[in-house]
Amino acid sequence: MSFYDEYKPFRNYMRQFQRLQGLIDIWQYSLHIVEGKSLPLDYLADIAARTRRNLHQYLYPWDIDILARELILNGAERRNRSLQRWGDLSVAIDHLRRLGDEAYSRGDAEPADVMLEMHRIAHRQFPWQQKMGANGFIRALKVFGHASVNCIVERELGMSAEQFIMLGTAVTGNFHRSWGMSTEQNYSALGIPVAASQAFFERLSSTCGTLREQTLAVQRYNSDWQYTWNPLQARPLVRFDRDHPARVVCPMPYYLIKRATAGLFYDLVRSSDFDNPFGYSFQSYIGEIAQIFFTQPAFTVAAPAPYDIGSRHLHGVDWIISDRTGHLFLECKTKRLTMRAKSEADTAAVDHDLSVLAEAVVQNFKNMQHAMEGKTAWKSDGMPVFSMILTLEDWFIFSPRVRELLQNNLRLLAAKEGLDERAVMQMPYTVASASEFEVACQIIAQVGIAPLMQNKLENETNWWLLLPFLRQHFPNELRNVNWDFQTRELNELLGRVTKTSGSPKNGASEFGNELATAIRVKSTLRG
Repeated sequence: MSFYDEYKPFRNYMRQFQRLQGLIDIWQYSLHIVEGKSLPLDYLADIAARTRRNLHQYLYPWDIDILARELILNGAERRNRSLQRWGDLSVAIDHLRRLGDEAYSRGDAEPADVMLEMHRIAHRQFPWQQKMGANGFIRALKVFGHASVNCIVERELGMSAEQFIMLGTAVTGNFHRSWGMSTEQNYSALGIPVAASQAFFERLSSTCGTLREQTLAVQRYNSDWQYTWNPLQARPLVRFDRDHPARVVCPMPYYLIKRATAGLFYDLVRSSDFDNPFGYSFQSYIGEIAQIFFTQPAFTVAAPAPYDIGSRHLHGVDWIISDRTGHLFLECKTKRLTMRAKSEADTAAVDHDLSVLAEAVVQNFKNMQHAMEGKTAWKSDGMPVFSMILTLEDWFIFSPRVRELLQNNLRLLAAKEGLDERAVMQMPYTVASASEFEVACQIIAQVGIAPLMQNKLENETNWWLLLPFLRQHFPNELRNVNWDFQTRELNELLGRVTKTSGSPKNGASEFGNELATAIRVKSTLRG
């Protein structure tokens, strides 16, 4: 039997659910499983209360994603099954478990690559552990709201990055308490033109029919089935009433806040003048974070000046952080893994993206080499130097197969550029995301650069993700970490929003409350 033959019983089963009510049920489960909110009493009332309280043991966030996808693909107008009933929900969950096993074991002709599967599982599961919180919200505001990027946002979207992000986040707050809303609300009192807010909702919403067509176009009936991209990630608002197209449901509020913050990238990436300003904006943000935690006289944070070697004018390293124990050379990259690289069993897409990351590693190798050779304004003091590549989003590089591909790319690039291959391959480096860096800065500020970096790079933890390493080796210092250090800046922003106008009729106060509701979900990175 083919995988599609195995899939058909699940397809037929999902055809027995009414689409809109099913999406509303998905909304309830999403808030319960992802956001930690209580389920209404009429949900799963047909099973023991103990099972109802421990639904997290049976239903995972990525299961909800597939159920939403399959409801849009196969749900009907009128049917008699209900996801509110445990008997019906449990059968759907059993199908998911069965198809997950089938997809892995017999989805393709070639034997499954276990190590690559670890990479796909990580990108499927780990992001759900990262909630927005104050830090993620302010990070998005600063990276996309930087003057060099914001002018592109205003040109492309008709509103500022701050307006786009705040509007999307506040709408998310609405969906933390209600499954539906009308997109005809007027936000002009908050400085958002009607035409701009309407364009925002057009950009983030779609009909069930269109979503179904998009799902059919990307659906794969092989080992990629459970990793198939869900079009709800791009358009998380679903228009469900043909007679009243302004009425929308949001099955997964998590997708909405991600789309309205970090997902702004996808509205801008095709602009020909976006890449350089975006890279500079991220570099500036990392420098700002470094300067918050690395204060004089114990630390110095420097952005070295460009330099010349012969006829070549070189930018050099982005940032150098120094203390009495060593120096940390930072190379900032906005490149993110493509969806294909996260989800496909074929290594070609992963290999292509890793070639870009390898370029950043080699670039920092050359930056450090030039600095150590005295070709830059920075002068060595004999203290150890360490390389860190910072990405805006997590790459989750820990699978041995992915590490092997990255190392192979480094080897090829070293040969291409005429570098000492052994030196490049032996140079230890750390790849970390901006969110990980925000935590690592607070640990380094307590223990110093070399005590942390040498511990990370000289042991078996060399290839560990940065946060698990910090949890294992610096548990006492981790207790002092402020996981929501951007809260003050967030509160100042909320204060400005609620004071937009003196009249309560303008909705500014309610807008601010919805904004706070969406953001106040604490980060689970500490878990």
